[in-house]
Amino acid sequence: MSKRETLNWSSVFDCLANDERRAILSFLVDEDGQVTIDDVAGHLAVDGDDDTAVGRARVQLHHVHLPKLNAAGLIVWSRDQGTVRETTLAYQLPVGAITTAPVTTAQGTETQQVSD
Repeated sequence: MSKRETLNWSSVFDCLANDERRAILSFLVDEDGQVTIDDVAGHLAVDGDDDTAVGRARVQLHHVHLPKLNAAGLIVWSRDQGTVRETTLAYQLPVGAITTAPVTTAQGTETQQVSD
């Protein structure tokens, strides 16, 4: 469990700057509890039924995304148990920080917002 009592906003902004990390946080909030790394990898993979894609997502989780989210205090990651869950600190994020809202164009049509 994270022992942080406040958020390090530089770490949080670094985490939120990445689409995949926002997708991880959104998935965890939607699941409302502890999930397995395989669940998260299946969610992130372009094709959740493709073992190769899920394997690549799992490697990215272990080596990039989960360490950053854990260090920022936004998740609790148990390597031994292969589980992850959001922390109460994740709920301190501003509304909409982990979701990408559709953008309405000048013509009135909705498009998916693209972020860096």
